[in-house]
Amino acid sequence: MRYRTVLAPIGAPEIGLSILQTSLYLARAFEAHIDVLHVRPDPRGLVPYTGEGMDGSMIEEIMDVTEREGGERETRSREMFDKFAADNGLRVADEPKKGSGVSISWQSIVGREDEVVATRGRVYDIVAVGRPVKDAALPSPITLEAALLDTGRPILVAPPVAGDSFGKSIAIAWEGSPEAARAIADAIPLLEKAEKVTVLSAKAAQVSPIDADDLRHRLAWHGVACEIQSFEAAASELGAAFLEQSAEAGADLLIKGAYSQSRLRQLILGGRTRHILAHAKIPVLLSH
Repeated sequence: MRYRTVLAPIGAPEIGLSILQTSLYLARAFEAHIDVLHVRPDPRGLVPYTGEGMDGSMIEEIMDVTEREGGERETRSREMFDKFAADNGLRVADEPKKGSGVSISWQSIVGREDEVVATRGRVYDIVAVGRPVKDAALPSPITLEAALLDTGRPILVAPPVAGDSFGKSIAIAWEGSPEAARAIADAIPLLEKAEKVTVLSAKAAQVSPIDADDLRHRLAWHGVACEIQSFEAAASELGAAFLEQSAEAGADLLIKGAYSQSRLRQLILGGRTRHILAHAKIPVLLSH
């Protein structure tokens, strides 16, 4: 199994560079193709939300502003794409060519970003998205959740600033859940290439139904040698603990099952996945 196609939605150039760099790290490991997607908002989609209590001229003005700002954002995003491709010597192509190495392409679509990503993401091996940042509209948490929950594909969450390495030292947030098992299965190609793999096993009140050593034994059949790093943490603190333990292990990538607790419970109580999505400084591969 190899990752050969990566969908990288870029909403704005300010947050796009880390997504592109993280995607490139992955693509270089598998000679993959990166399809960069920019979704330009459709001003007509705003009418149901702005029409009530507004006259025609006000609605038209809002649509004009949306159209203008969307066009400017697309232009700047395309300029960033062109510079990134040139700086990294990437072949810009829409069709595969055997033995050509990493390639990249650009597509721009008018619509709602979350809806476009949710549908188009289903035909890619993995979707790379940006980690939401506090008090910023982009990267959109709605798009991230659409990629995670509606594509059926693993997602690679890029931090606000890309690191210097990717996939050399991988940490696995082990919880014994079906989501964690799926994330590990999706990550096998990366685990097989890693120089170091650390299984993070919490000694929490909520004990995993499967021991971390069972996971270590299973991964050995893939030629993956693991270290088990056990730590003490309350179940309510696992999100922060997984990030702390990843840093202690020197990881440059974290593998985790997403929303192993109900999303409603995570919304109310905080949740491990939500904490990691809000604070991770390294890329995170999530599966649901």
